[in-house]
Amino acid sequence: RRSCEAIDVKVDEVKGIGIASTGPLDVEKGILIRPTNLPFGKVPLVEPVRKELGIPTSLLNDCSAGVLGEKTFGAGKGCENLVYINIGTGIGGGAIVDGNLLLGKDGNAAEIGHFTVDPKGKLICGCGKKGHWEAYCSGRNIPNFVELRSEELISRYGEMSPEKFFKAVEEGDREAVSLMEEISKLNAIGTADVIDAYDPELVTFGGTVVLENEERIVNPIRGRIEDHIRNEKPEIIVTPLKDKVSLYGAIARALEY
Repeated sequence: RRSCEAIDVKVDEVKGIGIASTGPLDVEKGILIRPTNLPFGKVPLVEPVRKELGIPTSLLNDCSAGVLGEKTFGAGKGCENLVYINIGTGIGGGAIVDGNLLLGKDGNAAEIGHFTVDPKGKLICGCGKKGHWEAYCSGRNIPNFVELRSEELISRYGEMSPEKFFKAVEEGDREAVSLMEEISKLNAIGTADVIDAYDPELVTFGGTVVLENEERIVNPIRGRIEDHIRNEKPEIIVTPLKDKVSLYGAIARALEY
């Protein structure tokens, strides 16, 4: 209601509402189920909004919304096969194949952050499973990877954060640069798995880790990807929609719905 008031639009003029949320979800029931990085159980998302406002309301995983936003409003216009990869607090993805948004039985298709990149499982993901891409390369978990691999870096910089880590890389710290190389290799492997799974013509990246460190994250992926892929290399870019890509997808979904 406040958003409508801010732009001088009446609530009953709104045709639909789209919600883009972290997962896992049950999109049919409109609920969030035990999210990986949040301390909640089942959280109803759609029904409270629909009941309060009386407006058709739809729900998508935030990264599925991201790829839909990219296709509708961003770099993916005209593409029939594209993937959006978000590297932020966690790692997630959305895929459109042959023009179709992949959702899966509950709306959790393309949970690419939970691809296994370390079969030895040295680090545990927020979902509780071992060796996942997200456990090593996401903003929430980069400090865990640093702690696992470099007591020397911790002793120099203290308690680690993504910001401290990338600052150390920027400053040319030997240990940090070496760890960045390892993270780059894992990002390339994860991205290669995505390319071979969905065969996209375009891959776009977003999320805070990417948007704040584009050259450190995306450029090495471009340089390493052909070491791992079987399919033809797609175009790889940062989303032009920046941190609004999932919001654009929620709008696109509401218009569809």
